[in-house]
Amino acid sequence: MNAENEKKSTELKIDLSGLLKVIALLYAILFIVGILTYVLPAGRYDVETGPTGKPTVVPDTFKFCEAEDRVPWYRWLTSPVETFLFDSDRGTMYQVIAMILILGGSFAVLEKCGAMSALVKLIIIRFRKRRFLAICGITLFMMLLASLFGVQEELLILFPVFLTFSRAMRWDKRTALALVLITTGVGFTAAMLNPFTVGVCSTLAGVRTTDGLWYRAVMFVMLAGVTCFYLVRMAKKDEKAAPEPVNGEAAPDMDPEEKKKAYMTLALFSFVLLVVIVFSAVPALAALGLAMIIMAVAFVIGTVVIGRMMIGGFRPWFRAFFGGILNILPSIALILIAFSIKYIAEKGGILHTMFYWMSGILGGMSPYLAVLVLLGFILVLEFFIPSSTAKAALIIPLLTLAPIPGISKNVIILCYLLGDGYTNVVYPTCGTLMIGLGLAGVSYIDWIKRTGIFQLFLLLTSVLFLWGAVAVGL
Repeated sequence: MNAENEKKSTELKIDLSGLLKVIALLYAILFIVGILTYVLPAGRYDVETGPTGKPTVVPDTFKFCEAEDRVPWYRWLTSPVETFLFDSDRGTMYQVIAMILILGGSFAVLEKCGAMSALVKLIIIRFRKRRFLAICGITLFMMLLASLFGVQEELLILFPVFLTFSRAMRWDKRTALALVLITTGVGFTAAMLNPFTVGVCSTLAGVRTTDGLWYRAVMFVMLAGVTCFYLVRMAKKDEKAAPEPVNGEAAPDMDPEEKKKAYMTLALFSFVLLVVIVFSAVPALAALGLAMIIMAVAFVIGTVVIGRMMIGGFRPWFRAFFGGILNILPSIALILIAFSIKYIAEKGGILHTMFYWMSGILGGMSPYLAVLVLLGFILVLEFFIPSSTAKAALIIPLLTLAPIPGISKNVIILCYLLGDGYTNVVYPTCGTLMIGLGLAGVSYIDWIKRTGIFQLFLLLTSVLFLWGAVAVGL
């Protein structure tokens, strides 16, 4: 691997052409939602502060009303600015923006001092003869972080590592992206103790987080095996299409200085991931909602230490860091537009109307049919509200208010998990997916073509898991 290829592999920079296409797509969706706010009747539930401290709807309080806050059509173009200033979820948005910008600056520093290329050489040496085993290990590790601790967006920090490793293995950049997005998406779907989904849903439904854990654990094991098979198959296809055999390339040698850089970078990643895990797993810390901010601070501290030791001073570190921020800055547009879609739908009052209609549809159905309707409803809602906790706080009190024959609260929670997880790597309203595509320079259409069959398989598998849960009386 020559120096030019190393630089290309480790540079964290948005592809502007792909970015503009994504922006156009998101704006088209935004306009469709805006039109729906004028077509569908507005409605409201009363809202109160729930057990999690978040606003939740009060059942049996729905009433149709005038959409007094409906966003006029001429403000749809500027709605991302309104969202940034006034949206109820702007705190989360600020954290995501800060994390992404610091991510860009930090990796620019690591690239500047040669730490990333050193780490990649170490990975190549360790896994050249066991590359498919490495895929399985990466899959299990990433899925566990998402399933147990709800870590997903934060793991974008690992994309440059996987990208450079994939280039060395002659795998496609979409395979590198799948190692981040597919693994965490499936892990989020097969959530065992994820505090942001299982924890919040269980609290709102009045059940223990360990209720139904055995079934979710079985689901996790099965989906982990399928995901490993899919990613290994994807990598093998890449190798067949490569111009040269993978094993024909000798592993690079490393001098002591390169090893030092590699191990220091590994220590940095381990430190940051440990911080994220602690702030996601410890209830008192998770309640603060500061995991991404703490992770960003940890990354800055780590790159300052590594960068100053390897670059030689604060001024070169400063230039590299802010150069990386400028490279990644256009991605902020994706976050703002994605949040503004939900903002317009809320202002038009059409979300609560959808909840009201759904409560009338579920009554009197067969449980096997009802779970399909429920899954479909959550899949539609996920398109408008990617935030797991916000969506749970809004709909779980409604879905668990009155018993549905043959469907327990645990089945309803499972249905929520299956509708909320892998869609994070399908729907263009998910900021994580769009930023990942921008970082990789992969178009949304290309991503769907590459992973669409697997996504359809996950949907069908979700239906089977739900029917199994109903059958065993989960």
